[in-house]
Amino acid sequence: MKGNKLLCAGVMLALAPTAFAEEAETGRALYEANCASCHQFDGGGVPMMQPELILSPRANGDIGGVIDMILLGSAAVEPGMSDYSNEMPPFDYLTDEDIALIASYVRTNFENAGGAVTAADVHERRKRAGLEGTAQPE
Repeated sequence: MKGNKLLCAGVMLALAPTAFAEEAETGRALYEANCASCHQFDGGGVPMMQPELILSPRANGDIGGVIDMILLGSAAVEPGMSDYSNEMPPFDYLTDEDIALIASYVRTNFENAGGAVTAADVHERRKRAGLEGTAQPE
């Protein structure tokens, strides 16, 4: 019995990097499809138009910062607190899982070390913002 548990644990550990790599790849693809046209493929942004994501205080800060930015767009920033001319649209129509994958990609790439985001984290922020029911069905 103990051998079966060890075998099962070993299989799970062996598969974990593959699952993480697949999530990271999906996060990158979602970022490229939804974010890169403004924030650029390298996260460099566009001066005075769209913020860069490299070493981003928001990406490295509280987990809710990036989630709220994706869900609410520029409405997540207090009026008068942005130096950028373009308004970011809300992406509240994306699923919680898709937003989590994008947020995780941004928080773990572009020299950021903010960590991963889960769909449950996004669901909680969506609920807090009164946006339940805005996502496309999964």
